[in-house]
Amino acid sequence: MSSGDDDRVTVSRHHQRDKDKDRDHSSSRRHRDKDRPSSRHHRDDRDGERERDRDRDRHHRDKERDREERKARERAEKEREKEEKREKEREREREREREEREMEKESVLADNAGGLNDKSVKDATSNEDKKRQMMAIGRIMQGDDSDSDYDDANNGEAGSDDEDDAEFIKRVKKTKAEKLVIVDHSKIDYQPFRKNFYIEVKDIKNMPAEEAAAYRKLLELKVHGKDVPKPIKTWIQSGLTSKLLDTIKKLGFEKPMPIQAQALPVIMSGRDCIGVAKTGSGKTLAFVLPMLRHVKDQPPVVPGDGPIGLIMAPTRELVVQIYSDIKKFSKVLGINCVPIYGGSGVAQQISELKRGAEIVVCTPGRMIDILCTSSGKITNLRRVTFLVLDEADRMFDMGFEPQITRIVQNTRPDRQTVLFSATFPRQVEILARKVLTKPVEIQMGGRSVVNKDITQLVEVRPESERFFRLLELLGEWFANGKILVFVQSQDKCDSLLKELFQHGYPCLSLHGGKDQNDRESTLADFKSNVCSLLIATSVAARGLDVKDLELVVNYDVTNHYEDYVHRVGRTGRAGRKGCAVTFISEEEERYAPDLVKALELSEQAVPEDLKALADRFMSKVKQGTEQAHGTGYGGSGFKFNEEEEEARKSAKRAQAREYGYEEDKSDSDSDDEGGVRKQGGDVAAQAIAAAQAAAALAAARATSNAQQQVPATTAGSLLPLPVVPSQQNNEATQRALDAAYNLQKNLARIQAHAVPEHYEAELEINDFPQNARWKITHKETLVPIQEWTGAAITTRGTFIPQGKIVGANERKLYLFIEGPNESSVKKAKAELKRVLEDCANQALNLPGSAQTGKYSVL
Repeated sequence: MSSGDDDRVTVSRHHQRDKDKDRDHSSSRRHRDKDRPSSRHHRDDRDGERERDRDRDRHHRDKERDREERKARERAEKEREKEEKREKEREREREREREEREMEKESVLADNAGGLNDKSVKDATSNEDKKRQMMAIGRIMQGDDSDSDYDDANNGEAGSDDEDDAEFIKRVKKTKAEKLVIVDHSKIDYQPFRKNFYIEVKDIKNMPAEEAAAYRKLLELKVHGKDVPKPIKTWIQSGLTSKLLDTIKKLGFEKPMPIQAQALPVIMSGRDCIGVAKTGSGKTLAFVLPMLRHVKDQPPVVPGDGPIGLIMAPTRELVVQIYSDIKKFSKVLGINCVPIYGGSGVAQQISELKRGAEIVVCTPGRMIDILCTSSGKITNLRRVTFLVLDEADRMFDMGFEPQITRIVQNTRPDRQTVLFSATFPRQVEILARKVLTKPVEIQMGGRSVVNKDITQLVEVRPESERFFRLLELLGEWFANGKILVFVQSQDKCDSLLKELFQHGYPCLSLHGGKDQNDRESTLADFKSNVCSLLIATSVAARGLDVKDLELVVNYDVTNHYEDYVHRVGRTGRAGRKGCAVTFISEEEERYAPDLVKALELSEQAVPEDLKALADRFMSKVKQGTEQAHGTGYGGSGFKFNEEEEEARKSAKRAQAREYGYEEDKSDSDSDDEGGVRKQGGDVAAQAIAAAQAAAALAAARATSNAQQQVPATTAGSLLPLPVVPSQQNNEATQRALDAAYNLQKNLARIQAHAVPEHYEAELEINDFPQNARWKITHKETLVPIQEWTGAAITTRGTFIPQGKIVGANERKLYLFIEGPNESSVKKAKAELKRVLEDCANQALNLPGSAQTGKYSVL
């Protein structure tokens, strides 16, 4: 085969091979195209499965991450809360340290600074106290047209009388206040002390019992108790130290006064004592001298110790008066005495207490505030071994019972306790004996008797004649000495001041609406003869001792006997003579019996017109057309003679049923406490209804009895009969006519002497916090409200702790508001609510509450 053929064969083979390759390639492509849908399907399944796995893993990771983040947030929140608690603790610790540094700084300033710094501190704090007092009085003091201002300002939530009292109580019930913690005396190791300093001298020891009784009778003294020491006759027999006797001699006290003659040996022998004596009889010196002897026997007071002697009094003026009496003796003995009362700079009082004071004279409310300040670091009562309650009856009547009880509970049980007062009602005596141990009661001149050295004149004069009669009295007495004029309200005090100025008589005014600095300066000017004429409300009726006070004028008659005794008792003190003139009108006849009683008990002549006025009022009371007024002692809510009261009510209901008169449910004891009840005017209507029912009942009975005398007849014999007057019918007719005549007569009398209307309301305070109850029962709060509104406010009921069941004859603690008209009662109640709400807001630091600085004292 040639080479050409070989080449062609080779080309052919290559060509065949290429064709085979192409065919195989086409076949392979066809098979690949045929199998392609199935491969894509499997690939999609695998991709979906992988995606689902990725989603599942991602979800799991997210879930784990969320769980870890949640745990991390919880741990961070717990750590943040712990850090906040630690920061709050550190902040409180820094605040306590800052307070302690400030108090130490104030103490150093008080020690080293002169009178200028003291005056500046006092002025600064008194300005804040003035603002707080004006807030307590409220918007009613804005101006002369305070009626409209007050009404407009009280249209809101606090002043609305339609506000539900329960909701109001619930709104401020959550207030928290510092409380004076009751001390567990069993855990305190008290140091022993000496009480008995009295050694009976030979002359007194040898005095027979009959001679001692005759001497007591000569001094008009009555004593009750076992083994009562005999009265002394001279100061040397009292057992006092020589320094005290020398000071007494320098002050010109020649011999002990009657109450001092008996009280000094009793108190000096370590006995508890109740002293009841008329005003100006020397009660203050009767307990001050034994206290000074008691204090000097004790170890000296060091920083951190509390007082040894504690004296409590109801008013600021009385605290200042007692303090000035003690200062006359304490200087020579080296004893420090501090007065503690509201309305003055608390910083200065705190600095003096921290330096140490053997004797503290205080009002109960401010003393508890001081004891609660800085957790009791200012002072304490652990060393109190001599406790005095002066004007004890008034403190209990003013609602100080919770404060007094708490203070007494925090003093050592074996202390010596002394109570003194010019008046001592029976119900208050029962309450006071709870704080005494086997006391000796000393009574001088009977209970609540005006001093016989005071000439009492009572004149029946209408309001229009009183001012001209006052000008006549001022013309007669103005040059003889000081004159004190008492009025009933702040408005009357200010208006009378302007009128006297217009008539050329310079004078001063004193009432509860003034701040403490003004009151102190007014009393200082009056005592120092800067001005000899003072116009005051009853705020000056207790404890005010002013020399050369010749005349007391009651321009407005007092509303109870005890207040009259204390007003009149401002003159004729310490054996001096005095005169008291009281004005009363015929419209004020309900107070005439008290004046007659005062004159008769002090053995003075009773004017005929006053006697007629009192007799006329008492006859109305017996007839049931008038209601005797209260004694002024609403008294902390204790009820006495409940069986007699219940028997009287039962007899009244039985009589009403007999006359066919059903008692109105709205006047029962279940009245809504939040409303204002109208009293007096309804009595006349009830009496008229009762009289009409009685007359109708009498006529019906007479007719019924007469008809029973007529024999029954049958229907067949009912023939017209001639009218023959019979004796029975005449008697029945006559009885009916008599009943009708008596009805007309009674109606005329009732309508002529209808009882004047008065209004009353109640405000329950039992469930308020303790600081609010103390605030609302303080005289400093109540007196301005009473003087401005003209309503009388008394504390009644007993405090019932939460969870304790109220007894059948018990009432929760509440305020009883009584006034001559509905407006006065509403204003008084609205103002009381506002004071309670302000007190709650201050404790809670709510917006709009008064910010009163570090030492916030209510």
